[in-house]
Amino acid sequence: LMDDAERARRGGWVFPGGRDPVTGVPDLFGVYSKASPGFKGRCTAPLLWDKKTSTIVSNESASIVRMLNQVNFTQGSVVDLYPSDLEGEIERLNALVYDKINNGTYKSGFATTQSAYDDAQKDLYAALDEVEDILSRQRFLAGDRFTEADLLLFPTIMRFDSAYAVLFKCSRKRIADYPALSAWMRDVYHLPIHDPKELQVCDTFHVDDARRSYFQQLFPLNPSGIVPAGPTLADLNLDEPANRGSLLREDVFFFKTI
Repeated sequence: LMDDAERARRGGWVFPGGRDPVTGVPDLFGVYSKASPGFKGRCTAPLLWDKKTSTIVSNESASIVRMLNQVNFTQGSVVDLYPSDLEGEIERLNALVYDKINNGTYKSGFATTQSAYDDAQKDLYAALDEVEDILSRQRFLAGDRFTEADLLLFPTIMRFDSAYAVLFKCSRKRIADYPALSAWMRDVYHLPIHDPKELQVCDTFHVDDARRSYFQQLFPLNPSGIVPAGPTLADLNLDEPANRGSLLREDVFFFKTI
């Protein structure tokens, strides 16, 4: 998907090449309309589509992650982001991350009263402090291996200094001011995918595109549409080694046998 408000309807997302190869529509609004004719809401991504029934399964990122972890795409040993013996801890961490951090940035940015903003900021930074403490003692949120909890936190932390700190007024402390959280971000950024020819974690985030999208598309928060010059990828020091542990897949992930 490409963020292009001039070409897209209701949300700004269009398909490279002009058409979605699955549904044949030009933008995300077309996908929503195909599933629900006359759709009038906002079109958000990510989106999980069922080709057999030609309908939307989910547009909620956490639910999609859980669903994909339960699908058996292949035989043999596969990565498990939600191991059964850690379900309780992952659910606790997800609640903290989702409500206080991921949603906390948006609650801060779109607050319409000082008290609502102050409450969101209090919760946000208390949660960031808790995460910093956890990551100062262990490599990942739920222990020494990457889980669903880390995946749900990663996009927000990646965007924080480049977008949320300024646009959403989350400027009391940057992620750069959290040593363990910053190192964790670099660690996850460099995690290897099994096949080096496939899309890697570091290929999934483009800081300049993210910054441009937030500052140009959220007109009520930035009427001028002016995009800040940084921080850039280099400013975030993402190319620096994290030195938090082995990058071998067997040392990073849990596995389940299908």
